[in-house]
Amino acid sequence: MELLAPVGSVEHFGAAVEAGADGVYVGAPGFNARNPARELRFEEIRAMAAHCRAHGLTFYIAINSLVREEELPRLISTLAELETISPSALIVQDLGVIELVKHYFPTLPLHGSTLMFAHSSAGIEALAKLGCSRVVLARELTIAEIKRIIKKNILEIEIFIHGAMCFSYSGGCLFSSYHGGKSGLRGNCVQPCRRKYTVSSASAKKKKSQAKSAYFFSMNDLEGIDLVDEFNRIGVSSLKIEGRLRSVNYVEQVVRAYRMVMDASPAELEEIRAEAKELVKSALGRKASTGFFLGEKSKGIIASHHSGNIGTYCGRISRIDKEGSSYWGRIRPKHKLERGERFRLHDDQSGERLGFTLRDLEASASEDYRILLPPNLRADMTRTSLSLYRVDISERRRQQKQISGLHIPPLGPSSAELAHIREKSRKISGLMGFQNRATKQLTHKQTGRAAKQKSIDLWLRLDSPRPIYQRLPFTVDAFVLPIKKRTVAEAGQLKKYFGREKHRVIWALPSVLHDHAYSALRKTIDVLIKSGFRTFQIGHLGQLDLFGQSRVTILGDYSLNLLNSRAMKTAASLGLAGFQFSIETDRACLAAALADYRRSEDGPRRQAGRRNESPVKARVGLTVYGTPPLFIARAHSDHLPYNQVLTSPKGEQFITRREGGPSYTRPVKPFSLLPYQNELQRMGLDYVVIDLSSMKTGRRELEELADRIKKRDRLPKLPTFNYLGTLE
Repeated sequence: MELLAPVGSVEHFGAAVEAGADGVYVGAPGFNARNPARELRFEEIRAMAAHCRAHGLTFYIAINSLVREEELPRLISTLAELETISPSALIVQDLGVIELVKHYFPTLPLHGSTLMFAHSSAGIEALAKLGCSRVVLARELTIAEIKRIIKKNILEIEIFIHGAMCFSYSGGCLFSSYHGGKSGLRGNCVQPCRRKYTVSSASAKKKKSQAKSAYFFSMNDLEGIDLVDEFNRIGVSSLKIEGRLRSVNYVEQVVRAYRMVMDASPAELEEIRAEAKELVKSALGRKASTGFFLGEKSKGIIASHHSGNIGTYCGRISRIDKEGSSYWGRIRPKHKLERGERFRLHDDQSGERLGFTLRDLEASASEDYRILLPPNLRADMTRTSLSLYRVDISERRRQQKQISGLHIPPLGPSSAELAHIREKSRKISGLMGFQNRATKQLTHKQTGRAAKQKSIDLWLRLDSPRPIYQRLPFTVDAFVLPIKKRTVAEAGQLKKYFGREKHRVIWALPSVLHDHAYSALRKTIDVLIKSGFRTFQIGHLGQLDLFGQSRVTILGDYSLNLLNSRAMKTAASLGLAGFQFSIETDRACLAAALADYRRSEDGPRRQAGRRNESPVKARVGLTVYGTPPLFIARAHSDHLPYNQVLTSPKGEQFITRREGGPSYTRPVKPFSLLPYQNELQRMGLDYVVIDLSSMKTGRRELEELADRIKKRDRLPKLPTFNYLGTLE
């Protein structure tokens, strides 16, 4: 069983190797899901890979962010360079990356990222068909569920054993992106789950009680010291430590702790475990739990009473004084403070955090200290409550601990490798039409003429069929309904209502589907097919096999996270007759991806056995209205106020509801792209989806929606998600 360590710098690499890691993983510059970290240079990555090869260690490169259309040429150059570096594997999320690697860089092995919703055997099988040799499972699985997956013997299984936990399922979080465009799927998460939220429901206001505030979504860290032997016994291939953004001290201490446990003999194991836990505590992480490993309802997984900051809590800043251009904070620390240590200030009101190195401090006659605060501290933060956390020890103490003496000089490509990188990048970009992209862009008039030939369809997604039986105040081409007990119970009535137009009913599968639910869902799908329904929408590629050889039309939900033309091409080649583009997209990315997809030289073909084998391009849609789930969470807490409005420090409002197994946190106010219908049509979209899931669908609400569809100006404007901004 492999022990895999995170590396964010050359210093991290030395610490991980010396502490006993069997392998390390780093982020590809510009394309990894930890973009806020200092980007490693290719010369550093090449040197680390060479060192690992020489010493029998594995070396993985995470190229696991979603890729925008305009980034594809740079992605090709990156893949060409990584091909010459020859890592043990690439860790990937984007279907477009997978497609490019398979067609143009087949010598690069692929591992499926945890961001690919890898939480079921069927999902792992789908990744195997895409060419992955290993998958990093979702953190939301129990030991029993992991064991069942391993028994299927599909792929090598890697799990996170230690590090940060997200409130949402990996790959299903839109929260950071929804307000401000910082996508967690592109490595730019601003961690809204670590903020304090206030209950502001109508019932609380009626009682005139003090509003309850807490860190409702803040998760404790994962720690699996006691479970190492069990994972080895059931056949886990790799234990992965999370933390490319954390300190060198953290990497060294945590890797050393797990190495000790993995190497311990049965006779000394109990004593070694106790020592390892002390090492982990000294690594300046958060409080820890065993996550979901011991059961879905694990205790201590959410810590609503504190912010979930990394490090040791040192106290609260009691007063801030300004002297010249500098700010000094007064604190009575709970632990000794030293110059050169790394700290983080946490704004208890807004949840904002600011890291800094302590440059100066003064002791007073009392137990108080004055510390020099960071120069980039904003004036408004001096008027709020600030907590102080130590996140890394000083350089002097690090030297005392003898952390990282390994020296890895940068290593550039040889002249032959450099020539290969340039030539291959040029050739592939030429084949894909990127070199002449500027001359191939369609003009506004051309897209307008194309749009006149075919109107854009409008689909309505509902929780219940009830509005269908009303006389709707707008025309709907198709209705999307969830496969749930209460909606499937009305299949007979829907069949009678639609008659020969049953194709207008699209049955939607959930994005989260664990192994235990597949059998029942397969039976339900068979019942719907026998009733004459033939159109379904999947939430994950692992659900494709639920339909067997049935002659059905299969569509893809936006949870497939398609953000570029190569990802769309892959989805079409898998047999999807249509799919939605990423709901996170901005205007420029959508337009560029659609233009490239529409003019691809040989249109994607549907997979043999799926209704039609002719070269027909899949239809492309986009959700343009609704309150999408920003968190899809398995974690539950007695402290989480379900069905009540929660307000963020910035005034944004959300509500969390239990819907079957997972909970869904949605914005109270919907977003709307309905004013841009004509523009979306000119871009080449085939259909748009209005999603009324979890929203009221009475006569008044539907008439207001009709006004928005008709673009009447009397209604207040709604947010546009990222459409008018830039998805980062």
